[in-house]
Amino acid sequence: MSEGCKMTDKYIDIEAVLEAKAPSLKKKMPGFMISYLKHIVHEDDLNDFLSKHWNEDGITFVGNLLTELGISYNINGEDRLPESGRYTFVCNHPLGGLDGIVLLKMLSDKYGEAKVVVNDILMHISPMKSLFIPVNVVNNIQNKESVNLIDECMSGNTPILYFPAGKVSRRDKSGNIADLEWKKNFVTKSIEHKRDIVPIYFDGRNSSFFYNLAYWRMKIGIRQNVEMLYLADEMYKNRSAHFNITVGEIVGYDSFEDIPAIEKTRVIREKCYNLAKRN
Repeated sequence: MSEGCKMTDKYIDIEAVLEAKAPSLKKKMPGFMISYLKHIVHEDDLNDFLSKHWNEDGITFVGNLLTELGISYNINGEDRLPESGRYTFVCNHPLGGLDGIVLLKMLSDKYGEAKVVVNDILMHISPMKSLFIPVNVVNNIQNKESVNLIDECMSGNTPILYFPAGKVSRRDKSGNIADLEWKKNFVTKSIEHKRDIVPIYFDGRNSSFFYNLAYWRMKIGIRQNVEMLYLADEMYKNRSAHFNITVGEIVGYDSFEDIPAIEKTRVIREKCYNLAKRN
């Protein structure tokens, strides 16, 4: 939570959030359920880390979080990362959070800075605000303020990271872990601001429990993405993990000039997943 949302001496307080956002629901919830929620969001672990690092900014905070979790990574095709210029980096989204943190560290180490397009709810993570381009979407439509902010950032020189699916990868009917449909916004904005595109493949996965929960939640028709409650738990399950990141060839913003943006999006998504074969 940001300082403005901090209701107790904790940075994350599940009971306080329930009391503020859903007091009637909190009254009906048995104590064991509240304890379970605290457990799966790792309230104690996160508060311990945040108490030590809350006043850090941006990439320093990110680096210390990866150190805390014991995360390491290898970059395949690191020589394909351009030395200079204005680029949009696009990647699959297998982990739903930790992958973004790793890629922000990778890009910041290379270029000195980087930003990622995220749901504006993540702006509550105050130490990381300087790394985020927040997007507010209602009924699949971005509000004007979000569009203006993206345009402002895309017109500058900072490397911009997109997860075009907008949501964490799911397991399909064939058992493959893959993103849902990619949105074309990264293509249209890259063309508008004359940014070449660099596809990246992040080799990682969440637990079988996460994918099974997502599958059955959709199967029985529950619209709320309840599996998202487990993303913090998934992050901690990846303690001491080593990830392989593969960088692809640059795709010029003026490539495929006669192809509609949605088709360009499909082509770049395919290029991203083809990189998995290089791992």
